[in-house]
Amino acid sequence: MKRLLGTFVVIIIFLAGLGITSSCEKDNSDYALTILVTINDTTRVQNATVRVFAPVSDTYIDWYSSTDENGELDYGFPNKVVVEIIANKGSFKACGFAEVDQGQNTVRIDLKPHGADDNGCSTN
Repeated sequence: MKRLLGTFVVIIIFLAGLGITSSCEKDNSDYALTILVTINDTTRVQNATVRVFAPVSDTYIDWYSSTDENGELDYGFPNKVVVEIIANKGSFKACGFAEVDQGQNTVRIDLKPHGADDNGCSTN
């Protein structure tokens, strides 16, 4: 009986150790964001100026970039984040936001004329 109890304790300790080491593994998936800038919901806009920022204090996220020839911008983050996005080109402007979860996230920003009420910006 003592031998059976000792074997049982060893098995329990082994399973507990296995569970602790496997459950603490960090997930290294990326938090990726692709921004597509369009006009009229279809035409992609190249060289649009895009500002991506997190509206909180003490943050390093406040970036200005331009879209590539496909109207896209790609960003990567170390963790989950909510960012605001402002895009403009010429007399067109649009605003939006994105909640960046693990994996690939895509958001489309559709440019409207600067004075338009439906461009997503609180101040035109």
